[in-house]
Amino acid sequence: MARKNFPNGFASWMETHFHVASAIALELEKDTITSKVIAERYEAQGSGGMYELSEELTDKFEKMNKGKFWDGEYLDEIDEFLEKEIKL
Repeated sequence: MARKNFPNGFASWMETHFHVASAIALELEKDTITSKVIAERYEAQGSGGMYELSEELTDKFEKMNKGKFWDGEYLDEIDEFLEKEIKL
């Protein structure tokens, strides 16, 4: 198994993963899933697809923001990223 890369450290990756996984979980709790990305992945791969999607999105966000120092805008940035990536 390849070693995981954490461009901004594990604590940053873990925080981002929490927000990504939470957004996916909230979408899955809806009576009707409005995110096409989540609906298609879940239908094709079930829970395993959700694990993979949350990891992929976390990695993408962390790489996009490598070395960035957050000064209060993190939550706005992650929300904007999730809206763009999974159409929330």
